[in-house]
Amino acid sequence: MFSRLLNSNIGYLVYTIFVLAIGAGSLVFFYFMVTGFNIGVYSENTLVGSVYVGGLTESEAEEKVRDSVNRWLDNEDITFEAGYQGYYYTFDRDLITFDISASMDDVRNGRNNELYTSYSPEALDAIDMEITQKDFMEGRHDLFDLDALIDDVLYDASMLSEWSRHEFSNYFVDEDEVTTTLRDVTMPVTHNVDAEELVEKIMDDFEDGRVVLSAGESFSVLDNFGTHYTSAELNIIGSIMQDLLVPTNIQIKERHYNPQIDFTRFTIDNYPYFGRNVRVNRRVEYDFAVENDGTMDYTVQFSADDENTLRARFIGAPYLDEVVVEEERIAVPEDGKIVILTRKVYNIHDELIDEFIVVFEYYPPVD
Repeated sequence: MFSRLLNSNIGYLVYTIFVLAIGAGSLVFFYFMVTGFNIGVYSENTLVGSVYVGGLTESEAEEKVRDSVNRWLDNEDITFEAGYQGYYYTFDRDLITFDISASMDDVRNGRNNELYTSYSPEALDAIDMEITQKDFMEGRHDLFDLDALIDDVLYDASMLSEWSRHEFSNYFVDEDEVTTTLRDVTMPVTHNVDAEELVEKIMDDFEDGRVVLSAGESFSVLDNFGTHYTSAELNIIGSIMQDLLVPTNIQIKERHYNPQIDFTRFTIDNYPYFGRNVRVNRRVEYDFAVENDGTMDYTVQFSADDENTLRARFIGAPYLDEVVVEEERIAVPEDGKIVILTRKVYNIHDELIDEFIVVFEYYPPVD
């Protein structure tokens, strides 16, 4: 009778179900043998903010997060700042609210989970007032999106970052409102250069003739102006850039000049390139290079007044510091000359913070 039942359709179905149940039971048994000791703990790769809680129970994980936050708050070596052109406001990290309980309630296994941070309305008001009262923010408060800045600061806090420094210049509400022409200079070109043709070349290589001096980066004439520029054209480009940038915070890193005056064209009294005499030559690797070591981009825009006159404008946000250039010309017998340009930088408190010779030129006596 049993064999007849086994050979029937019903018997086959019962047998199949029995085998499947045994197999499923074996899999469940094997799973609990391997992972049973992890029941009730967070799985691998589970983080709350930057705190790893994999392998911990809920209570252990919450305790670890609270300990990490308290150590972070007590660590006096941590920097949380926002600044503008080298002047900084320091955030009081004790004003940040950490909602650890809500963060733990929303933890999802195996994921990077947010550690909830916020400022109370009172804390936000205090921060806004303190920032407004900073000398470097005078008259500039409305230029910046402080809400976006605060969001980024709170994110850094949620990650328990040990270094957070944001630049207000990254939070301009309207950058065009801040940008202006800071300097505008002209220069006569040499006899072997046509200013209008030169600007056409520059326009082909740079949109609207605008050369960007990016924040934190160097700029080289040889690297950016190709081999289709003549040495005479490169000389003029370097010369007008030096003239434009000497009274700014842009650093001149490499320059060369020609100490010989062409007295068939000029006299010692009408030579137009004193203090802005630059020689750029690809063959002998004479370059003119500058560095923008600030936190904002600036632009040099080239144009031509006519075929004999090149113009350059320095465009960007006004400097907080005042840059003053003092020029000294010392006569040398027999039509020689020494030219010294000294850059002096005064901070917002009218204190001299830097002084150095930015250009030195010696023109030897005529034989």
